[in-house]
Amino acid sequence: MGTTVTVPELPKCDFCSRAGIDEDAHYDGKTVFGPWANMCSVHFSTYGSGLGTGLGQRLILKEE
Repeated sequence: MGTTVTVPELPKCDFCSRAGIDEDAHYDGKTVFGPWANMCSVHFSTYGSGLGTGLGQRLILKEE
């Protein structure tokens, strides 16, 4: 598994959504808390465990 994946649309950041903020997620990965989450860049740098197999992936929007 690589460090990037192409997606048809970006999901919302799980952390921002809980705070009522509408922010796209650019990462899907394991958090320092254990569970995985969709994260914006800010939350990934704060709570993400890294990129790669077993850690996470950067989400790239597929161009039509």
